[in-house]
Amino acid sequence: MKYKVGDKVKFLNDVGGGVVTQILNPTTVSVSTNDGFDLPVLTSELLPAQSEDIKSSIFNQDYPDVSVEDKPQQFVETEMTKESKLIKYSSLNNKPTGIYLAYIPQDQVFLLKDEIDLYLVNFTSFEVLYSILLTEEDNTFSNVDYGSLQPHSKIHIETIDRNDIDKWLNGFVQLLFFKENDACIYLPLHVPFKIKPVRFLKQDAYTACNFLAEKSLLINLGMPILATEVINESIKKDTANLISIGQTKKEEEFIYINNYKTDSQSAEIDLHIEALTDNESKMSNAEILDLQKRTIIRSLESALENHLQRIIFIHGVGNFVLKNELITILKQYPNLHYFDASMQKYGRGATEVLIKTAK
Repeated sequence: MKYKVGDKVKFLNDVGGGVVTQILNPTTVSVSTNDGFDLPVLTSELLPAQSEDIKSSIFNQDYPDVSVEDKPQQFVETEMTKESKLIKYSSLNNKPTGIYLAYIPQDQVFLLKDEIDLYLVNFTSFEVLYSILLTEEDNTFSNVDYGSLQPHSKIHIETIDRNDIDKWLNGFVQLLFFKENDACIYLPLHVPFKIKPVRFLKQDAYTACNFLAEKSLLINLGMPILATEVINESIKKDTANLISIGQTKKEEEFIYINNYKTDSQSAEIDLHIEALTDNESKMSNAEILDLQKRTIIRSLESALENHLQRIIFIHGVGNFVLKNELITILKQYPNLHYFDASMQKYGRGATEVLIKTAK
C-alpha cells in the first residue's frame, strides 16, 4: 500500500504507531511515533489507521509552516533517489563504512521465500574496481562478474533462486580503490567469503541498516587501507612483497578497528557471537565467552592506539555475564569513562565507552 505524508499508521508487528512524515523511497517511509521518535519503516510493516487528531498534533509539531496536503509532493521530489544510489537511513542497525555483499530477499514481508537479489554495495567515498569469483566443487574458481562501482552506490550482481543459493556462498572478492585528487595509495583487497546456508533460513539474519532500505543479509568485505608505510618499505625491497611488508602489528590493529568505525572518531562493536564467527555451533560456552573477551580487549587496544574517542559495545541483555566481563575489562584502563548507551537506540543491551585524551 502507498502512504503519503500525514497518514496515520500503526505497526503491523509491534505495538503503537504514528504519522508518516517523509517518503524515503517507494518501499520505506519515516514515521513519527507517539513518543516523539522518527523511525524508518517498511510500508509492508504498516497498517493504515485514520485519526485527524493524532495526524495534526504530531505533524504540525514537526512541520508548523507546511500543511499536510502540501508535504507529500515536496518530499517525493527531494527525498526520492535513483536505484543505483544509496540512501542513508536512521536505523538501529548502523553499519560502518566499507564494501558489502548484500543478499536481499525480493519479498520483504516473507523473508524466507522467493528469490534473493545479490548486490555489491560501495558504502565509501571511493570508486571501486571489483571482481567476484565463486569457488567451484573441484576447488577451481569461476569469475562471475567484474566492473567498476561509483562511490555510495550499489550494483546488482545476480538474482538467485533459493534452490541454487549454495553456489553463491563461497568465493573471493577483489577490490581496487580510487579517489579523484587523492595522492594517497591504498592497498588492494582480496577478500574470501564463506556463508553457512542455514543463515538464509533465519528470519533475524535479515536486517535493515543505515544505507539500505530493504532488509538484507550483509557480508562486510572491508574498507580502503592506506598504504603509506608499505610504499616506504617497498622502496628498499622488491615491489612484489608490497602487501606483506606492511603487515606490522600496529597496522594490523589499525585495520582491525577500522572494520567497526562508524566515523573518524567512533566505533561500534557487536559482541553477539554470530557477529564474530560463523562457527558458533561448534563452540562451548567458555570458548564463546573467551572470543568475546578477546574481541573487547583487541578493540580497546586498537582504539587507544589509533586515538579514537568513543566505542559502543553491543552485548545484549541475557543474564549479564558478558556485560559483567566487559565492565571488569574496562576497569583495568584508567583513561576510560563508561555508561549505558542510548536506551532509544540500543535498549538495555549496549555500553558506551569514552576515551579520555591524555594531556
